[in-house]
Amino acid sequence: MAVKKNCLYFIIDYPGEVNLDYVRNTGAILILRKPENSSSNELKKFQMECSRRGISLYIGNSVKLLFQLKTNKFYISAHNKRPFNHLKKTNTKIDIIGSAHNICEINEKIRQGCRNILLSRLFKTNYKYKKGWLGTIKFNLLTRKVSANFVALGGINEKNFNQLKILNITGLAMSSDKKKAGNYLPAFYKN
Repeated sequence: MAVKKNCLYFIIDYPGEVNLDYVRNTGAILILRKPENSSSNELKKFQMECSRRGISLYIGNSVKLLFQLKTNKFYISAHNKRPFNHLKKTNTKIDIIGSAHNICEINEKIRQGCRNILLSRLFKTNYKYKKGWLGTIKFNLLTRKVSANFVALGGINEKNFNQLKILNITGLAMSSDKKKAGNYLPAFYKN
């Protein structure tokens, strides 16, 4: 399945982590994974700047902040097990995405109402505290068992980028290599 240009996600931990002109030029959607690291005023300014530039911004794990910022885009981390089905009852326009590492977490994200699931870790990374990765075969086996939209995440870089073409995905997400992604993403969009 080909990746559409609007299905590229950049995961950030704080508002100033990435240049918004760069994000707009790559067509990426931002996921603010740790909004608690920033003040409410800083987040409001960041959200307004994203909106002004036409960049979608998902707020991670904080329903309180979701309502404060009056946004319809919510991200649920893999470790967050709380139910969020009530959000769709209070706001039918809300778009919920989440991340998962295995079939149990995938099923949890479906129960939580996620439209897209970021499945991680696709490739090996250099993080010492994170062990194991799926690889392309296990990734495809997991995604074929479940009816959901999957986004590849983890260890994606210029060296392994062509392997994404064989995956059952509707998008890709980047955390660590996002600043270099502009060098090799255009080739992928041509497919």
